[in-house]
Amino acid sequence: MTLFRQLFIGVSLGFLLLLAGIELIYVNNARSYLQDQLTSHSQDAATSLSMAVASALADNDTVRAETIVNAVFDRGYYQSIRIVTLRGDTLISKNLPVAPPDLPIWFTSSVKLEVPVSESMISKGWRQLGRVVVSSHAQLAYLQLWNTTIEVTAWLSGVYVAFLLLLYMFLKSILRPLEEIEQVANAISERDFKTVKATPKTRELGTVVKAINALSGKIHSIIDTEISTANYFRVEAHTDDLTKLDNRRSFELQLQAILDNHTEVDSGVLYLIQIANFQEFNSAKGYQEGDELIKLAGSALAGTWGVHHFVRSRINGATFAIAAFNLTRDEASQIGTVVCEQLMHAIEARQYDMQVSFGCGGTFFKNDRVTLGSLMAEADMAMLQSISGGNNKPVVLDQPAQAADEGRGSFFWKQLIVNALNENRLALLAQPVIAFKDAARLQYEVVGRIVDQDGKLIPASQFIPMAVRHNLSAMLDMKLIEKIFSVMGEQGELAGHQVAINLSIRSVQDAPLMEWLNSALSKSPALSSRIIFEFSEFGIVQDMGSIGRFVENIRKCGANFAVEKFGLHHSAFEYLQTLRPAYIKLSPIFIVDLLQNRTNQFFISSVVKITNPLGIKIFAHSIENDAVLELLNKLGVDGYQGFATGAPARIA
Repeated sequence: MTLFRQLFIGVSLGFLLLLAGIELIYVNNARSYLQDQLTSHSQDAATSLSMAVASALADNDTVRAETIVNAVFDRGYYQSIRIVTLRGDTLISKNLPVAPPDLPIWFTSSVKLEVPVSESMISKGWRQLGRVVVSSHAQLAYLQLWNTTIEVTAWLSGVYVAFLLLLYMFLKSILRPLEEIEQVANAISERDFKTVKATPKTRELGTVVKAINALSGKIHSIIDTEISTANYFRVEAHTDDLTKLDNRRSFELQLQAILDNHTEVDSGVLYLIQIANFQEFNSAKGYQEGDELIKLAGSALAGTWGVHHFVRSRINGATFAIAAFNLTRDEASQIGTVVCEQLMHAIEARQYDMQVSFGCGGTFFKNDRVTLGSLMAEADMAMLQSISGGNNKPVVLDQPAQAADEGRGSFFWKQLIVNALNENRLALLAQPVIAFKDAARLQYEVVGRIVDQDGKLIPASQFIPMAVRHNLSAMLDMKLIEKIFSVMGEQGELAGHQVAINLSIRSVQDAPLMEWLNSALSKSPALSSRIIFEFSEFGIVQDMGSIGRFVENIRKCGANFAVEKFGLHHSAFEYLQTLRPAYIKLSPIFIVDLLQNRTNQFFISSVVKITNPLGIKIFAHSIENDAVLELLNKLGVDGYQGFATGAPARIA
């Protein structure tokens, strides 16, 4: 129960008891007063009657005496009036039937009024003639007492309601800072280091707020410092000093990682841009002016065009490269046109006294397995054709289509995938992630394969591009996830373990698939709590909005998400703080030459310092041998995965 409720209930109950006590005292006093009034009423009646009937009784005129008694009895509230002789005989008697008052029984039984009996001697001179015995009727007294009780209860209830409203507003006012403190404390526990905006005037709460803000600010400052340091050295290692574009090493690392990502990339274009007469320009103008030309070109190529993900780099000398992905052939050509126009306008604006020409050549690919080397070679050929044209216009060539598998065409692959899905010819392979701390199995990454008619597993690099080409990826993901859920519910190798499932940004953007997935997760909370959905860093930066909504939805169901191939994009540390994945898997690029590469060692060490306060674990991916395990452990990595832990094993 919240502090507000405890205080509200406690204080309101105390005030209610106080009001109940006040009402009890008031009603009891009213009862005593009415009881006295009944006694006085009966006594006064007895006294006046004794004097009124004395003459009649002295003359033995019973009729006159009875008339007097009737007159008094009829106009008053009496239960009985009797004239009794000295010998005790009843001479005159007037009575009303005894009936309970027309009031709730619980009231008359709780608040009792005694019926008083009063007497007065009847005398004439010194002669005693008898007695008058009068009993008042309590009906009117009960009615008055009931009305008084109702009025007091209504008045006190109004006071109580007003008090509750005032108490509610008062407690809300003084406890409002506690609500914000609670929200900030919960955010800090979720590794979101917020601060309380306003400091409460209450001294104790003010002290708590200052302490929380100081703690949150200190941790946030440490993280920011580590991020700044890591970004600084990342820029130093991956940025060209002159143009501030990516250098060749960064360009090749990013493109290699993107091209290996078959689920996220189905098309793309690579442009090479070269200032054709740069050597002559350098000789005529000098190296300083040449550097200014390189800067000018870099600035012109650094613009943002459209919504596609761009990688821009200075390859060497006066040669630049631009790559964009998941676009049409027309969009690829348009990018080349815009690049040439931007560069030409920038050069013309400087009004050089000698002509500066350039070549711009690109190669476009779609739904084919391509290599970085083949793209560079084809783009270089297109660039040479552009230079030969001498008109500063782009030339775009199409990457030669690669046969999918021994000459099998697109229709063959479509039928193979559709038949495999319809016949449930799907296989699941699992590979564990091992903890450095105690060699325990932290989780299993489960991947899917389709099986051909001969029972052979088809590599993902072959069927996934074809599934994307024929819009079958959503159906494929649904079937694979259904099969994974089924296996997780059985007592097998995955029992009790966390399971990682790879998803692409296309899956997240497919509304029917997401609706089905949310429903499936909601129906199986026990399984959902063991599921982690992994996304490549390239997929995340393409559509942060969709990823954010997806993460919010699956966390409501108990599942979580993680990032694989982490560390190559410049915004890597930004989405860590906003999305807070359960863990990250480092890009294999950082592992290949880790023993000799001090830059990669420093980068991993910085990532550890940044993610630890955020509660994000770090796994190393694609570990092929044990040589780097000791170093990874010293750097603070939590676990590792790859052939060093064993090849992926078929589990279904």
